[in-house]
Amino acid sequence: MIVFPTGVRRLVPTKRATGTRLSVLLALLSLVLSGCRYMRTGDPAVLRPTAPGEVHLVDVCKRQCTDSADVVAAGVDGFLIMPWADTTQLVMTAPSFTNPTIWWMTFGDWLLGTRPDTARITRRLNAMPAANASRLARVGALLVGHGHYDHLMDVPPLLPRMPDARVFGSSTVINLLAPVAAAEPRRVSVDSIAARDARHGVTAYDVGPALRVRAMAWEHAPNIGGLTVAPGDQRTPRRTLPRTVFGWKKGAVYAYAVDILQRDGTAGLRLFFHDAAAGPEVQRRAGEIVAGLPSTRTTVVIAVAANFDQLPLYPDILLAHLAPDHVILGHWDDFFRSSEKPERVVRGIDARELVRRLAPYVGTHWNAPRAGAITRIRW
Repeated sequence: MIVFPTGVRRLVPTKRATGTRLSVLLALLSLVLSGCRYMRTGDPAVLRPTAPGEVHLVDVCKRQCTDSADVVAAGVDGFLIMPWADTTQLVMTAPSFTNPTIWWMTFGDWLLGTRPDTARITRRLNAMPAANASRLARVGALLVGHGHYDHLMDVPPLLPRMPDARVFGSSTVINLLAPVAAAEPRRVSVDSIAARDARHGVTAYDVGPALRVRAMAWEHAPNIGGLTVAPGDQRTPRRTLPRTVFGWKKGAVYAYAVDILQRDGTAGLRLFFHDAAAGPEVQRRAGEIVAGLPSTRTTVVIAVAANFDQLPLYPDILLAHLAPDHVILGHWDDFFRSSEKPERVVRGIDARELVRRLAPYVGTHWNAPRAGAITRIRW
């Protein structure tokens, strides 16, 4: 930080921050020019995507179905969670619609900056009846796993549509959103309440009578060849939103267990949500934390396709610990491509290898929803 003669403080990039950003920009440029695997998108057919408006039924009823919940895909790793026992309070994970391209990230972002595409956000939401205005207005908790632009940048223009939503995330997330007046009274830092391992208690937050949320420590796999885009923390509240995608710092990373409660207060369905791939030890600790929670009839994991192979044994260890009934794939679509174009598989991953990794744990009990698709879970 530099103090100028006028007494006005201005933040200037540190050598470390500038060096990291330059390294990532050079990596992006080399990828653009080389055409390596990080630049190639894949045919989504191998993932058998659930089409917008289509319902993928997950029926795990033992004898007779007593309850159900809809999980609506809402862009990259955004999901709207709706328990049908009580639809007055809903939970959502942070969606993304703006999707700046690789070319823009490499050249345009540096010169002109990147802002949420509010017109595109409106068009995309209008194209998803299952995430209509009435349902967004009933969101009581918006869960953010980390502060990167593809998870947080589109949140500010979405918050007015969710007037009752509390935003859960790291202190970095809270500080990044500081300039957003609509977020001011309802930002919840999970740094002090998230579980770190099974030896410590897990703080629960009730979102209405049918939903309960718990946070736990997680991590973020490298993005490009061992590098992580926008690492580090936002340690002080910002006065303005970041100008470029690199200003949306990662911060601490969290996963969330979202319990849908039955009338007797027990969990009928537990959704384990995370928005980044993690390494073996973090997966193991999360599995032990979940094992210490009250039992549930049904478990569904929302797993991440992006960068799944950048750390070993993901999602193998997590699935081995949680033994889910079903896996929903998130972050599988290419978020460097307009969200209004037909989806392609996110760059740099082998979708067939991901399917092979899922098979020993859930067989064919998984789906990859497009934005607007519904995964209906009955138990």
